[in-house]
Amino acid sequence: MSTRAFTIHVDGHPGHRGNVLAHALSAKLQRLLIALAQLERTFSGAGQRQTDYEIVAASKASPTRLVLKPVPKAANYDPLPAFNWTFEQLEKVATGGALDERVDATTAENLATLAEHRKEEDYSRFWLSIDGIDIPLDESFRDNSLRCAAEKRSKQADVAWYEGDSFGSVTGTLRQIGDLEGAYSFVITPAVGAEQIACSFAESDRDKMGKYLFKNVRVHGKLRYKQSSPFPFSVEMREIELATDHECEHLSDLRGLFKDSSYFTFGDQDI
Repeated sequence: MSTRAFTIHVDGHPGHRGNVLAHALSAKLQRLLIALAQLERTFSGAGQRQTDYEIVAASKASPTRLVLKPVPKAANYDPLPAFNWTFEQLEKVATGGALDERVDATTAENLATLAEHRKEEDYSRFWLSIDGIDIPLDESFRDNSLRCAAEKRSKQADVAWYEGDSFGSVTGTLRQIGDLEGAYSFVITPAVGAEQIACSFAESDRDKMGKYLFKNVRVHGKLRYKQSSPFPFSVEMREIELATDHECEHLSDLRGLFKDSSYFTFGDQDI
């Protein structure tokens, strides 16, 4: 099987002697891997990602560099076709081109988050390179991603999802717990729907959160929705409990998300 790799470059911040802060690099890497997984699933049509990434080289010299190579997560799977197509899409965004028709508006919007320079992420520049081609993840990349998303959304059927807050629950695997400058957060990855859901919790719950790490949980609280998706993008946790391994979100949980409730019927009828 042939191999191909790409490089992540991060220039540090002068305030830290040019060094990259660990939490900044971790946050950028997490968003990048999520975006790569979304594009892979778009290409393959599979419900789950089938590619992992090995770090095959690393360098601290400014800029910090990580070289990643795609490897199969599933047996007898060749990750290269999806990998090659994925980087074609990233290059198109970087150069202002049009994304493949299979890429929907939500995925295009998520690509824009790769270029977000959040206040707490102290770095100067973040970009990718592959086969000698640089892909700068900068404001231009963000603007092009959002433009592609807007164009695709204008062509989609006008489905009115609910936007706002609602009390309810979500299930998924708790993958990460953060405690950064008094902001307590964690991430869950649902079996269906959103790639991940960002959750926050109160300081009073801090001591108990560790026992849920890497376990399937149900999170109760205030769910926040965007008009672009039927699935919540964040949860303000009120309670958390272990969930059974087979427990997952059901389509009936979408009740009330449409402005027109006649989209669904319930009871013994199909949804």
